[in-house]
Amino acid sequence: MHIVIDILAVIVLLFFLLAGWHKGFLLSILSVVRVVLAYGAAFFAGRYIGAWLGEVAHRPRIVTIPVVAGLTFVVITFIFHVVMTNLRDTLREKEEKEDYSLPWYNALSGAAINLFIGLFSMIFLFWLGDIFSVGTTGKPIPGSAHSKFASLARRGTYEAVYMIGARKGRESQAAATARVISNPAQGMQHLENVMAADTIQALVKDRQFAEDLLSGDAGRIESNASLQALFRDEKTLEELKALGFFSGREKKSEICQSLSRFGRNEKIQTSLQSLKERDLLSTDKITLLIRDPEFDIIIGELLK
Repeated sequence: MHIVIDILAVIVLLFFLLAGWHKGFLLSILSVVRVVLAYGAAFFAGRYIGAWLGEVAHRPRIVTIPVVAGLTFVVITFIFHVVMTNLRDTLREKEEKEDYSLPWYNALSGAAINLFIGLFSMIFLFWLGDIFSVGTTGKPIPGSAHSKFASLARRGTYEAVYMIGARKGRESQAAATARVISNPAQGMQHLENVMAADTIQALVKDRQFAEDLLSGDAGRIESNASLQALFRDEKTLEELKALGFFSGREKKSEICQSLSRFGRNEKIQTSLQSLKERDLLSTDKITLLIRDPEFDIIIGELLK
């Protein structure tokens, strides 16, 4: 299957290359404008409309955001396609009447620009498909694990997310977040490993820890026996670090201080209780967990 992905990617890129050669510099520049507007509109539509739709419809944003972003991208691209098709027809009529052809440098620059646009667009659409696949089935796009194009797309997404998220003192967390976003299946695996850990399951079932957490008292939280056991579980701490929950340089007291703010958040308390009542914090229900709106609310509150 990975060969099919790579072959399709090459065919599509060749199509963009040839299309750019025939379009020339002017139409290719208009394509850049189209892509910038389409990506900008998709970003804002996904971030705001998709998030709002998930909240109003009580659906997980891991599904609503990529769907809204993808639809917006397609609509904007289609509108520009209609405009550019009309312009291309006008230029073709001019060429036929005046026996005019594009200079080679004009065609070459158009091909280069269009190839770049095509690569950028394919990476974006692959990422949307990947995150949608993981969010709905719990698995990545079939064959993507060994696909050269999939590796390129994920690397490009990683670099973009890291560049946006990296801030002084938070580089390691930005890198972890970028890894999870660029490869959703890998993030899913880390989450499964965390939820399968005995120390995490002990925390989930520990009523005393729930009381300590909801108290909002950092000192009381730090003294909890189940949490102390987690602090000694280096393997699970590494998994949490890979998910971007912390950098690994924080002191125990700093982590407990963050947990105290977590415990005082009423939205998180309500959502967490709902997940526990429906037994969605178990290892065999990870896919249901990440698609659940209550889990989405918790993530949204943590990212504020």
